[in-house]
Amino acid sequence: MMFKSILLATILLSTGVFSGVSNSHAESPDLHNNPALKITSVSVSEVETLSPMLELPTVGNPIGDIITTIDGIIAVGQRIWKIVDAGRPVITTKLAPMISVLPHLEGENPTLNQMASWSAPKVRSYRVSFKNGFGSEVVGFTYTIYFQFNGSLKGTGKYITNLKVQASEIYTSWGFNFDATSELVGIANVGSMDAPVASATMQISYTVKGLVNESRSSQGFYVDGAGNIQVIP
Repeated sequence: MMFKSILLATILLSTGVFSGVSNSHAESPDLHNNPALKITSVSVSEVETLSPMLELPTVGNPIGDIITTIDGIIAVGQRIWKIVDAGRPVITTKLAPMISVLPHLEGENPTLNQMASWSAPKVRSYRVSFKNGFGSEVVGFTYTIYFQFNGSLKGTGKYITNLKVQASEIYTSWGFNFDATSELVGIANVGSMDAPVASATMQISYTVKGLVNESRSSQGFYVDGAGNIQVIP
């Protein structure tokens, strides 16, 4: 009886009765031509401000290394840090990395103890949307820019502290991996030597890896000690 069952199964396979199963792999759609799995567009837009995922500090002494000095100002903090790694916000400590752009005092360490007139925090949120070939969003990322400005030294100058970028919302569809990094790319004095106005330019870089392709893009923004913030195309 068992021999007859094996023989019958062999005949059915040879005649193609089970051909739909045996050839299913050959008939599967080509992943590389599937619009649902390809990133075809990315857009950035300002959205209603969202609360960052980490606690934000009040004005205090800058923490970190000296990054760069130019035109009588100095940047202190961490030049580059990951915001999102493999679709998850990077949280290494209670406080996120930050950057301060302060007066460069020869022979002294940068300090906020001698500074005053700091503004209330200014916060802006931006949403990055990656869409596939069908126009559906497969990755959505909202980041929040936070900084304080208008700090002066003995009544002179306008400086920046607590400048940081943090993830506020992250959404990724199945099959996609998302990473984001924040980097200080430059500082400048946009005022005069007698009345300095510190400025900083940051860059947010994103990478989306799908099953069939990879998309890399970036967005810059500018802030200064007068409280201006501007997205750089």
